[in-house]
Amino acid sequence: MVNLEQLKDLLERGDVAALARFLTDSYPSGLVGERDALVTLFMKAGLSHAEAVRWAKRIEEEGYAHHLPGTSPRWVFTGKPVSFQELARLIESEWGSFVGSSSEAPEEAIEFIEKQLGLDRKTAAEVYRGLEAAGYASVVFQDAADINRDRVLFEFPEVFLKQV
Repeated sequence: MVNLEQLKDLLERGDVAALARFLTDSYPSGLVGERDALVTLFMKAGLSHAEAVRWAKRIEEEGYAHHLPGTSPRWVFTGKPVSFQELARLIESEWGSFVGSSSEAPEEAIEFIEKQLGLDRKTAAEVYRGLEAAGYASVVFQDAADINRDRVLFEFPEVFLKQV
């Protein structure tokens, strides 16, 4: 359970980066729910609806909060700003032909995210964990003439790609 008093304190201080770290720590696999779930959380901490909407919009615009719609919708939080739209474009254009040196599929995906977006390892792992929890990334066995091993399959639902 999230500490609502601590959340309220962070919101009152106005430190977006500290708020993002708190949300990342409190919800490592993301806050499950539709777009209004983040506003609802902020309202539980004592904000008015208008203030909660403003804060949800601000943390999302600054790249710390990302709503992933689909069959398992959730808010994913990162300790540093990340562009999920840029990541989706990179994956769509490069991941299919990308084969790293790692035989551990999730590690390979985290390294790809880290290098392509210029993130530190912790933030790249937060991104991957969020994509996996939302059902956007899964490990599958790829059986092909040149590759016989586990790979991460990224699948972005149509509703997400329309936002990109």
